[in-house]
Amino acid sequence: MRRWLLTAIGAVIAGFYLFPVYWMYASALKVSDELNANPPTLIPHAPTLAAFRWIFERENIAQFMANSLVLSGSVTILTLVLATGAAYSLARKKSVWMDVVLIGVMLSQVLPPPLLVTPMFVIFRQLGLINTQLAVILATTTKTLPFAIVMLRTTFAQVPVDLEDAARVDGSSRTMAFLRITLPLARIGYIVIGALVFLLAYGEFVYPVSLLSKKALQPATVGLYGFVGADYSDWGNAMAFASVFVTPVIIVFMLLQRRIVSGLTAGALK
Repeated sequence: MRRWLLTAIGAVIAGFYLFPVYWMYASALKVSDELNANPPTLIPHAPTLAAFRWIFERENIAQFMANSLVLSGSVTILTLVLATGAAYSLARKKSVWMDVVLIGVMLSQVLPPPLLVTPMFVIFRQLGLINTQLAVILATTTKTLPFAIVMLRTTFAQVPVDLEDAARVDGSSRTMAFLRITLPLARIGYIVIGALVFLLAYGEFVYPVSLLSKKALQPATVGLYGFVGADYSDWGNAMAFASVFVTPVIIVFMLLQRRIVSGLTAGALK
């Protein structure tokens, strides 16, 4: 009975959090009259794909999605490359100064993007990078890099240093020991952190909307913003656009849910 009770409670909580996602998909399939009906309908009476056809034919959502994937993928690769050296050093070097550096990295996550976007805009304008995807990639990396460093440090700390020492006794250099021993053992952490960094970059809005004015370069987050204004809101097409935008995120979580959970809880009891 206790197991069934906990399962029921978990199902209710999950339904509570997933209902907005269902409502988004359901609203995308409704006609305009049903979408504005009062009281609202939980299930579309006459499902239609008109809104999806509209966003693909008129709003060029394919270009927005391609930009989002390019930006997110680039940020993920750059973040993991830069975080690897810093996280490995913090995991292997034990000193007061390393603890100070770690605290500084953790505190840098507190700074919100709206606070940083103005000085970044000035810097990128002086460098001639405004209206380039490189500016958004660099700006977003500053947001994801501290998170990746902290998470990768935990991953590297779980790899016994004795394995590296044994490899060095056998003739490997420190670099080769890291590449052949530590890196393969940390692959689960890289998968989890890479997925989370990708999702953080995928949903970034402040930097793209501030640094990109060319519509051909903007990601889907900025494209979705165009459906809602002060005087007009196209909720039907907005829900269809949001459905297409969110679906890759849901697929990633469904495919990697076990690894994400195990990666985030690894070492929690150590």
